[in-house]
Amino acid sequence: MKLIEFFDSLNGKFIDVDGAGSSTNKNQCVDVVKAYCNRVFGVPVSSMSGYGDAWEYYDNFSKKTAISPYFTKISYKSGMEIKAGDIVVWKASLNAIGAGHIGIASGKYSSSSFESFDQNFPSGSPCKFVTHSYNKVNGILRPKDRSKIDGETKLAGTGSFPTAENWKNGSTKETVYSENSLKTKIGMLAVRENAKCYSKAGNAYLVVYDLDGTDKHKAGFVEYAGGVAKAPPESKSYNNGSTPETVYADTAKKTKVGSLNPRESCYCLGKIDGMYLVLYYVTGTNTQKCGFVSYSGGVK
Repeated sequence: MKLIEFFDSLNGKFIDVDGAGSSTNKNQCVDVVKAYCNRVFGVPVSSMSGYGDAWEYYDNFSKKTAISPYFTKISYKSGMEIKAGDIVVWKASLNAIGAGHIGIASGKYSSSSFESFDQNFPSGSPCKFVTHSYNKVNGILRPKDRSKIDGETKLAGTGSFPTAENWKNGSTKETVYSENSLKTKIGMLAVRENAKCYSKAGNAYLVVYDLDGTDKHKAGFVEYAGGVAKAPPESKSYNNGSTPETVYADTAKKTKVGSLNPRESCYCLGKIDGMYLVLYYVTGTNTQKCGFVSYSGGVK
């Protein structure tokens, strides 16, 4: 199984790989890591019995003889690259119970945050992608054999552009926002106005609509579903270059809404008016923004 297939197979689901947890101690962060070692690298689940709390995977790495041949232990240093497939391990002091935390890096990272695939973060959550700061990260376990890691995208997308769904406004005007938290207003859709829905981020719908009086387009988030029963889940992976990339709300480049950091990875939802529609995380948060960029980011 490839890494991206592993993520797809568990995203939004709970997993208790060994049945070792009690009714109040199931579906832990270590379960998803054991499943990763088993399904991607072929490590038998039985050989990982009794592997303990999350912090032990780094601090006691040499004693984890079932998995240690497959990984290299690397201490965390500020500014280091967090690669797709890295097992990220937090210190025991991260939480009050002294268990720490553990997850699998997706390959998306910046100078202030990174994304990993976690379970039980926050407590009681299923497997999902989470954006973290570097606080209390102790180190990483990096796969030695990257044949099932490399050759994939940066894991920000599924590999194809979405087919946009028709969105139609109702009997009242609809505010358009620059982020999925629906806080910063950047526009307005008229009564009965049509748009195209390219994705859904949290409870907000990402729509693209005509920029009044021009042949250009504008993108943003709305709360109203507009008749969309299921927003498209597809996307391509966008990987920024060595310089910051300005993000605009519109393809006319009239309104700047943000920027992508050097080497930042995100979702790309299409090419419109010669520009690329991207969906990305605000650094250090779980808030997402969208807009148009000029640089292709490796999207074909």
